[in-house]
Amino acid sequence: MPTAYSFPPPDAEMAALGYRTRVFGVSADSAGERLDRFLARVTGLSRGRARALIDFGAVWIGALVRRKQSLELAAGDEVTLHVPLYGPVHFYEADPGRILFEDRHLLAYDKEAGIPSQQTPYDGYNHAFGALGRLKAGEYLALHHRLDAPTSGVLLLAKDRTANLGLGRMFEQGGMEKTYLAVVAGRPAAESFEVDRPVSKRAGEYYCPEDGRGKPARTLFRVIGPAGGPEGEWTLIEARPLTGRTHQIRLHLTAAGLPILGDLAHGGRPYGRLMLHAAKLAFNHPVTSKRVELIAPTPEGF
Repeated sequence: MPTAYSFPPPDAEMAALGYRTRVFGVSADSAGERLDRFLARVTGLSRGRARALIDFGAVWIGALVRRKQSLELAAGDEVTLHVPLYGPVHFYEADPGRILFEDRHLLAYDKEAGIPSQQTPYDGYNHAFGALGRLKAGEYLALHHRLDAPTSGVLLLAKDRTANLGLGRMFEQGGMEKTYLAVVAGRPAAESFEVDRPVSKRAGEYYCPEDGRGKPARTLFRVIGPAGGPEGEWTLIEARPLTGRTHQIRLHLTAAGLPILGDLAHGGRPYGRLMLHAAKLAFNHPVTSKRVELIAPTPEGF
């Protein structure tokens, strides 16, 4: 069974805080106090541990992450600690062997399942964009799209500002041809089918509204073949999203009665990982206009 990237085990001190997110108001009596001293005092953590969390990118004031230990707080500030359950541990670095393509303007990386594409509120270190920035220290990098953390496959970045405008337009206007692979429970009635259902967000969760409201979303699907399973009922499917909504493929397959294995958020059966892989990006190079096809090798188990 294929598994997602292996994260460190839970940290007892972090678990003892009791919540994934904790918010602390700064009173008039605390105005002028350093951020590291304040965080240590209100959480009961050591000052060194508090400083490590600040450096980790887990501490925010208002809507902004703050990494300055000596920052003086003002009355009325809200300090939010997004608790990393594994603690402020630096465990992920990009693997140069997973770089799929690189020239002066672009870099493509085969992202592992389980790794976020960019910073999460609780972790400013262990993500693909940050790790590639460390690998390419001193070089410019810009991220124009994201893969869900459980999804593996092609992640494309700009290495030069001259590529930004063209890449942005392609992702926004449909000039980027995207192909995914998914393993689902069940067998479609047709060898190819289409789902045209809008995507919306409610209480922090993405869904397809029954009333048709939301952002338009359309995906083309094609059956590749059987994919095994305990009773032979799993199917390997190719998905081509014509729009780029968050969780689009996952939601559309669930709407078709074919939830992806491992997609617990949308009705899928438990599995070692989300069985969704961004297999291919095809586009005209935003600077040279040459045709580019980026292919991420099919993961074991697909």
